[in-house]
Amino acid sequence: MLPPIPHLEDYGLSGGNGFLPAEPPLEILPPFYAKWESIVRNLQPLLLSKRVRAAVEALPILSTSNIQSEAEWRRAYVVLVFMLHAYIWGGDRPAEVSILHNSLNGLRIYGQRNHKADHLFP
Repeated sequence: MLPPIPHLEDYGLSGGNGFLPAEPPLEILPPFYAKWESIVRNLQPLLLSKRVRAAVEALPILSTSNIQSEAEWRRAYVVLVFMLHAYIWGGDRPAEVSILHNSLNGLRIYGQRNHKADHLFP
């Protein structure tokens, strides 16, 4: 006997949108995270001028306690991952970075919150 067909919703999928959520993604985080959003909006000029690492290093460490909804968590994760990627690859040589000791620490919090990536962040 074959096992039952799984429900797409159990895996965060939909028949109409696949891996995309039913609602459009959040376009901007709450104002508390404006400094994160500013870097992401200016990634191209920061990368071209090789100033992205300095911009990320100048960021204050922001608490994720103001992130309330799943849409905000998803947006924060995307913003932080873009900044991390730009930081690593945005110079003449790839940078070594520890996300546990800089402003991108929100990635660790997101991973622990979702219990999906705990093993990645000791």
